[in-house]
Amino acid sequence: EHEGEQVLIEGICSNAWYRIIRRSYWIWQGADPIELEDILSHIATGTGVRSREEKLDTLQGYAPGNWIYEFSQVAGEYFKKGKALEQEGDLTGARKAYLRATRYYSIASYPHLKGDELAEQAQLQGNQAYREAGRLMPVPLKILTIPFRDKEINGYLHLPTDAHVVPVVMVSGSIDSLQIDFYRFYEQYLAPNGIGMLTLDMPGIGYSSQFPLVQDTSRLHQAALHYLREQVPFVDNQRIGMVGVRLGGNVAARLAYLEPTHLKTVACIGPGLNQFFVEPQLFNQASPMLRASLANRLGMDAANWSELQPQCQIFSLKRQGLVGVTRTRVPILSIGHRRDFICPESDIRTLASSSHYGKAFVLDKLPVMKVFDRALSETC
Repeated sequence: EHEGEQVLIEGICSNAWYRIIRRSYWIWQGADPIELEDILSHIATGTGVRSREEKLDTLQGYAPGNWIYEFSQVAGEYFKKGKALEQEGDLTGARKAYLRATRYYSIASYPHLKGDELAEQAQLQGNQAYREAGRLMPVPLKILTIPFRDKEINGYLHLPTDAHVVPVVMVSGSIDSLQIDFYRFYEQYLAPNGIGMLTLDMPGIGYSSQFPLVQDTSRLHQAALHYLREQVPFVDNQRIGMVGVRLGGNVAARLAYLEPTHLKTVACIGPGLNQFFVEPQLFNQASPMLRASLANRLGMDAANWSELQPQCQIFSLKRQGLVGVTRTRVPILSIGHRRDFICPESDIRTLASSSHYGKAFVLDKLPVMKVFDRALSETC
């Protein structure tokens, strides 16, 4: 590790960048390694006023050197390329181009802060590119509109076949990821096993940004689960599971308690469960980007960090009387990294033992991409 670098399971948090740089993860998701370095170097050498003088990725204004600008430019090229290939009849090439446009628009928007107009524009374009790719998928992408409290949530349903019903896994990420970030997981792991995928944005993000993050973190996913079971004909409603990453893992674990008869199984990857929320010394290890993301989802200001920690204790599933207090019959696979401040090893093991059929999978190698494959295969 270099001076001032924090290695997280997602990537590197360094003094030079405001954002956590997730090179290996972005490449795994479909970014081109050479293009990625090229874009990052354009950002690093950009000239102009930075909102945080010492952070390379804070150049103000939608112009060369600005994070959102640089990633959006390349995304736009791929989107055009997708249109051209589609007109030439190369549908596979077009789908790949649209998916890469999606990838770069998603990185442009990252960490997807609500109220940042440029980021929201990139997010919109990312969803548009994803839908274009979706038309060209072997089974066209289905967009579900799930009613929730006079409003609605949008989810993307991917099916390996529409010839018969299939098991489906609901997938959600962290407070700094979008639902368009999981196609690779679906294509490489779920689809070959005949499993469908419904992605959903976490509360406070993307299509769910009109719903703040509250103690009932799983309310949107609970509504989606009922909708899947009752309204969607392609789904085997006896076999619906959930995979949650980070705070999405909090949602998945919570649902295992709330919906024991409707949820078949759950996998939580590096979930924020308990200790991170109740122990200030862990909570305070959060980087500026993570702080901003969390505050943003709560409708608060990250500048008042000391007020945030007491507020966030409500997210502890132990405090809520669930994990580590009672047990669920839903099998839980609990995956995490031994040296991870968001989900320490004791939380990983507590979660596994909170299920009658739980299993802990503790990783101890970095970078995690090396072991990520094992974790995802285990999840399948």
